[in-house]
Amino acid sequence: MARHTERGGPPLPTLLLGAGADPQQAAQARAEGADLIDVRAATPGALAAIRASLPAGLVWTGPPGDPVDADRLAATARTADPARTAATARTAATAGTAATAGQASPAAVIATAAVCTWLGVPLVRSRHTRAVRRAIDMTASIAGRRPPSRTIRGLA
Repeated sequence: MARHTERGGPPLPTLLLGAGADPQQAAQARAEGADLIDVRAATPGALAAIRASLPAGLVWTGPPGDPVDADRLAATARTADPARTAATARTAATAGTAATAGQASPAAVIATAAVCTWLGVPLVRSRHTRAVRRAIDMTASIAGRRPPSRTIRGLA
């Protein structure tokens, strides 16, 4: 993966693409920090309602190349090792959580988004908007591409 830059300058910020198949999901994703709303799964009626409820330029219908889907990427990485998948399923069943095949835990999605941000991916898509937004911001701060949101040490 190559970092995206603007004419050889510093890397541009990673944008978060929140999933929104209906107006409520779109509004929640936007409130949780999504830069754009992915409406590819919306019906025509829902799409019209989403467009009416959001400012212009926030609706993403998809360019020819898809963004990095942190949810799908984390699920694919998790299911790549059959022994690990079986162990995860047993642990989830014992703990009473819902870790199913093809779905990654929120922690795996957040970690995947952080790694993608570190590598300079321009657009990350996720259903876990608030947590992924925080991971993207934290990773960009660690990489020195944005100031920290809160500085509590070194103020003296």
